[in-house]
Amino acid sequence: MKIRCFDLLNFIIKPLWAFTPDSLTHIFIFFIITKLKKMTTKILSVLIIIASFISINTAYAQADTDKNNEAFGYSNDAILVFQGMQKITSIGVKYSFAYAKGDRVILKYITEKDKKLKKIWFADSEGKIIWSQVGIASLTKEFIIPTEGVYTFGLFAKEMGARKTDIKIIREPGSIKDYNTAWTVYKTYTPKEVKYTIDSMIGYQKPAITQKTFKVFDKYLYQNVEFYSLSKQILGQAGIHNSQAKGYSMNIDPTKVPKNGKLKGYNYSLSSVLGGAKHWEIVDVTVSVGALFLSPAAGFAAHGAMALIGPQPGNEPVQYYISNRKSDIEIVREIYSPHNDARKATNTGKDIVADVAGVFSDDAKDAVKGTKVKSYSEKNLNFNQKGKVTNLFVYSATMPKDKWFIMANPEYTQAKNVKLKGSAIYYAPSFKNLKANEYFYNVKTKKIEKSKIQTIKTVRYGSIK
Repeated sequence: MKIRCFDLLNFIIKPLWAFTPDSLTHIFIFFIITKLKKMTTKILSVLIIIASFISINTAYAQADTDKNNEAFGYSNDAILVFQGMQKITSIGVKYSFAYAKGDRVILKYITEKDKKLKKIWFADSEGKIIWSQVGIASLTKEFIIPTEGVYTFGLFAKEMGARKTDIKIIREPGSIKDYNTAWTVYKTYTPKEVKYTIDSMIGYQKPAITQKTFKVFDKYLYQNVEFYSLSKQILGQAGIHNSQAKGYSMNIDPTKVPKNGKLKGYNYSLSSVLGGAKHWEIVDVTVSVGALFLSPAAGFAAHGAMALIGPQPGNEPVQYYISNRKSDIEIVREIYSPHNDARKATNTGKDIVADVAGVFSDDAKDAVKGTKVKSYSEKNLNFNQKGKVTNLFVYSATMPKDKWFIMANPEYTQAKNVKLKGSAIYYAPSFKNLKANEYFYNVKTKKIEKSKIQTIKTVRYGSIK
């Protein structure tokens, strides 16, 4: 029996064509069939049976798909965009796909053991949430896409409560059937002319004049402030007990210090009527005569003081101590009193005491004989400076640290008249006021219009085409 190739194509190719949508496969099938003219009838009969079987199964498969879509409420054109079992945590999962205008998008999910999700939402391309729901274990929800773009589903579980969830996202095409749901970012750069104005300087306006007063330095004013001027008589050692020494405070009275004044220098001087007026020499310092009129820092750094003495034949000068302790005044008086010599004798031997004490009376002799009484020496003092001078002059750039100036008379019978003076030089800057005119010039401007090309960047999320 002979079968025509045309009849064979009508019977076999149609079901194969429907079952294999690929174009290359179609060409291959057509090529095979056209070669069957030379085959036997038996072989052709087998091929006819196979083609019939394929056609019947294809029809049944299409019928099952249509029944499933109808059962779930989908049309025959429904496309499964995503399907899978997902473990959802509090961080959540998001599914973004591109959809065409008019598409019907369906979200269907169900959690394992019917455990509820915390929140579900649906957002547009701008990230704006257009729908949300909370506390649902299963859901079937559909949306009609208003404009073409990328839309996102977000699903979130509760804290410490992950949920296994079966998720399906289905698309039923609207006006565009073949639409790619995969998306990308499209960036466009559009040049645009932008106009603007600037202020251009064309000159100056009349100046605004303001008179101002300035304070400028003029000169330094100096003032000599005398803090003390004392004239005293110091008796000889043979005089009345406790009259052999005098002590004076060297403290500065703060009320005498000029307001805003700064110390330039401080000096104090001691003079005796027995002192000479010539043949001066420097003693007890490490500077030369040429350093006498230098600054204190250059000349008196070693001792902070300078002593000048005018020797007088046959006479001893005045003994002085500079101390920070007021009680040293009494100790100096005891040192330069003859009673102190008697006390020293009582501490050296009984026989010597009898001779020395006998100068006064037998009662005194009996009172001190064989006793241990207190005697004094310079070891009991707390002085920082001492000396024997007829005339003393001290100049320093700093105020004296010690507070007491103590003088004693080394003479036994002759009293000495002394003068002690202390003063300081203060200086303060003086200022004078000056007036001046300040000129302020405002500029003249003119508006000028200009333009420039500015690139506008546009970002869009859309389907890959």
